[in-house]
Amino acid sequence: MIYANYAATSPALSPAVVKELRDYVGGTHLNAARNFEGLEAGAIALRARKAIGRLFNAADPLKVVFTSGATQSLNMAINGLIRQGDHVLATMVEHNATARPLEYLRKNGVITLDWLPCEAEGSLDAETVRKAIRKNTRLFVMSHASNVLGTILPAAECFTVAREYGIFSVLDMAQTAGVLPVTTGTGLADVIAFTGHKGLGGLAGIGGFVIGEEASREMRPWASGGTGSVSGSLDMPEFLPDKFEPGTQNTIGILSLAVSVEEILRIGVEKIREREQSLTERFIGGLEEIQKITLYGPREPDRRVAPVSVVVQGYDAGEASRFLFEKYGIITRSGLHCSPLAHKTAGTYPAGTVRFSFGRETREAEIDAALEALSQM
Repeated sequence: MIYANYAATSPALSPAVVKELRDYVGGTHLNAARNFEGLEAGAIALRARKAIGRLFNAADPLKVVFTSGATQSLNMAINGLIRQGDHVLATMVEHNATARPLEYLRKNGVITLDWLPCEAEGSLDAETVRKAIRKNTRLFVMSHASNVLGTILPAAECFTVAREYGIFSVLDMAQTAGVLPVTTGTGLADVIAFTGHKGLGGLAGIGGFVIGEEASREMRPWASGGTGSVSGSLDMPEFLPDKFEPGTQNTIGILSLAVSVEEILRIGVEKIREREQSLTERFIGGLEEIQKITLYGPREPDRRVAPVSVVVQGYDAGEASRFLFEKYGIITRSGLHCSPLAHKTAGTYPAGTVRFSFGRETREAEIDAALEALSQM
C-alpha cells in the first residue's frame, strides 16, 4: 500500500505519540486522582501551548487557543471579527472551511465580499489586495497554501498591505503548519488557524489558532460556557485562552499535539521542508515525462507544498483514483477536494483532479512506484 493522501490526514501517529497516549489513557483509568480537578489536563494543555507557541514563534503560550480543528478556528475568527456592514477579502483558492462561512454571511446580508483572483497556477500578487480594499474593509482571510494546487501564497506581503489599512488578517495554515517555517509568529497574521491531523501529526478532532493582542480584544467569543474560571460571572472571561475555550477540552487530542509538535521541533521544520521539497521535485520531474498527464500548480518546488493535482487523459478523476488503488494499492484523493474555488481558478471545475500528496515518511521508492503506475494508465 502506498499512501499519497497526506494533504487530507497523516496516515499514522508516531511511536512517541502512541506511547504517551497509551500511558495517559491507561493511567487515567487506573488512577482517577491523576486528573483531580483537571490539574493534569491543564498541565497537558500548557505543555502543548508552549510547543505550538515555539512552532509559530508566539512568545505568549496563552495566545494559543484549542478548537476541534482549522474549520472551527476559521469560523470562530471570521464570525468573531466581522461586524454588520463590513467588507471582507479572500482568495480564489480558499478551502470551503473559509469559503462557506463567508458566503453564508454574504448571502444573509451581514458582509460584502470580494474573491481576489489568482493565476491559473494559484499565485496571487499582493497588489491585487491593495486594489480591492474599500473604506469598510475589515478582514482579509487567505490560505497559506492551496490544498489543491500546492501553491504557496505570499501571506507576508499580502498581510503587510492589509496592515497598512488597519485590516485584520486570518491565515489558514491547515496545509503548512509543521511543514513551512514561520519566522514572524502572530506578526504574520492576527489569527493563524491550524489543524492537528495533517502536517502536525496529531489526532483528528484537535486544532486551534494563535491570536495576536489586538485581535484577541476585538474578536467576540463564538461559543460560551463553563471555563472553570470566574465562575461567579454569567459573562465569558476576557482573558486568554478562557475567552475562546468554553467546555471540556479534548485533552487526549491536545496531548497528541504536545508530543507530535515537540517531535517536529526536535527534527526541525526546515529539515521537514527540505524532505518534502525533495519528494515533490522527484514526483513532478517524473510526471513531466508522462505525456498523458496534465499537471496543475507550480513546477518549482520552492513555490509549493506537497499536494500535486493531475488529470490523466482518458480518465475521469474518480475512475483514475479508483484504478490506482485497486490495481496498484495507491491511495490518492479525487474530485474537488472541498475547494471548488481553486478548481475554478485552475480550470478543472467541475470534473476535479486526482491529488497526490506526500509527507516526511514517504519513501523515494513509493514516488517511483506511483510514477510507474501512472505511466501504465
